[in-house]
Amino acid sequence: MYPFLRLAFNLWAARKLPPMTPLELHVSQHRCRLVDCDIFAEMNNGRILTMYEMGRFQAAVRMGLWALLKERRWGLTVAGTSIRYRRRITPFEKYETRTKIATWDDRFVYIEQGMFKKNGECASNVLLRTAVVEKGRAVPTARLIEALDITDPRPEPAAWVQNWIDAEATRLWPPDLGQDGPKPQPRESAPRT
Repeated sequence: MYPFLRLAFNLWAARKLPPMTPLELHVSQHRCRLVDCDIFAEMNNGRILTMYEMGRFQAAVRMGLWALLKERRWGLTVAGTSIRYRRRITPFEKYETRTKIATWDDRFVYIEQGMFKKNGECASNVLLRTAVVEKGRAVPTARLIEALDITDPRPEPAAWVQNWIDAEATRLWPPDLGQDGPKPQPRESAPRT
């Protein structure tokens, strides 16, 4: 079940933090709970993605995006994810989530996040292709950048980020998983709603 109460607490806590510009790094503190863990006594990989979402939502509050979403009746969506797991996070362990905008293009904003253990080790790292949506359609990034009053140039993506973006553009959609039907064509996938 989605942790709605924890989300509400994280949003409330973010309102007490100082505002930030959209291109700043957001750092949030968390603790692994028993409900976050799987049968191997470590944070479940699906819950890790949910906890990354908590960090993104906190960053959205601090940069003014959350208020903008409510004002314009926009939504947020994830259109792609690449994650690397390296270290376990165990029950009751404290960790921090770091969130930053890696870059953007005409359709998507790419967000990089990492979970760091108390000793500074990176437990996991994720890159997300995200979009703001209005009535089920992606809002052009230029419109979002203007609404957030971002005047800084687009961040230059790291080589691995650009490589992932380029690779995703060649991905077949719908995927060819051996079923009869129309043959998939390479194209950039639209954000899910």
